[in-house]
Amino acid sequence: MTKATSLAVLAALVLGTVAGRAEKLPPLPEGAFTYVVIPDTQLYRGEGAHVKKGKKPQTGPTRNPAFASRVDWIAANIEKERIAFVSHVGDIVDYRNAAQWAFASNQMAKLDGKVPYGISPGNHDIGGADTTEFNKWFPRARYETNAWYAGSFGSYVNAKGKKVCAGNADSCQLFEAGGMKFVVVHLECNAPAPVLAWVDEILEKYADRSAIICTHMYLGYVTREIDQRRRTAKERPDAWFGVMDWTKCHGKEGVSAVKAWETCFSKHRNLILVVSGDQSPAICWRVTQKGVYGNTVHATLQDYPRTADEEDWLRLYRFRPAERRIDVWTYSPQQDRVCDAAGFRTGRGWHVFTLPLDVR
Repeated sequence: MTKATSLAVLAALVLGTVAGRAEKLPPLPEGAFTYVVIPDTQLYRGEGAHVKKGKKPQTGPTRNPAFASRVDWIAANIEKERIAFVSHVGDIVDYRNAAQWAFASNQMAKLDGKVPYGISPGNHDIGGADTTEFNKWFPRARYETNAWYAGSFGSYVNAKGKKVCAGNADSCQLFEAGGMKFVVVHLECNAPAPVLAWVDEILEKYADRSAIICTHMYLGYVTREIDQRRRTAKERPDAWFGVMDWTKCHGKEGVSAVKAWETCFSKHRNLILVVSGDQSPAICWRVTQKGVYGNTVHATLQDYPRTADEEDWLRLYRFRPAERRIDVWTYSPQQDRVCDAAGFRTGRGWHVFTLPLDVR
């Protein structure tokens, strides 16, 4: 055997070993069902891509391979994974132009009529507080004929005299699976106090159902100052992460995650889970909070890297009511593997973990 051949064989063995470590998604356990969370899908390519100052415009059709592969996998695995509901945490587009909105709408249309879902508009979707484009492509009329759609906030006139939080920007859905009944509320980024008052009404109306809140901005760098510090810091202390006390949308009327918890979320004994995105520099995080009635509320962040086409991570929440647990898996359809590291979040435990389930 020549030296070149020996090196080639050794390389093949090394690659095979590394590839062999790629964990496949295990079969869904008996009696389990899946709640899927789609992290932020911003980062488009082609003619519809956001062009930063000084950069040349991209060419070719508007595309977002990671977005497409996520939705394709969900649509193809509804029965196999017993997918009961899907939430998109927002930033469904990167830059609000027609090409990106059309692409996003066409992707989510693959789920229409197949599985219930909801979307929480992110700061990239509404800017400061403008839901016009979101409602053009994802209007209430698109969903209200479904039995699982339970309504939306509607709108209110803010301090500047502008109609905000309109249409389907803050919405409610219902589903049942595994002997459990759920109410899911999807909130836009930093939903103002009138919206949270509506959330109070919804969660009280459906107090007999386990509640999930999907909101764009909840966990991440806890203050704006820390968010600025992390841009140049080499370390990422755990103390920097948690429930966020700053906002991006709705100006002075925007409610931070800390305030949303204190004034609304914590007061509902049926709330079991809060999911969010927005914080790609934080990637993922999770905390457990106690509501005023002593109920356990799990909060999770999922905003995975989007720098490559194969970085199409999904969060799969496998509810196992009989075992009173939720098995959480972070999975890439394109790579067909479970996540064991992403950016500085190294270690499988960040991406695959189990949450205790308070069965109602």
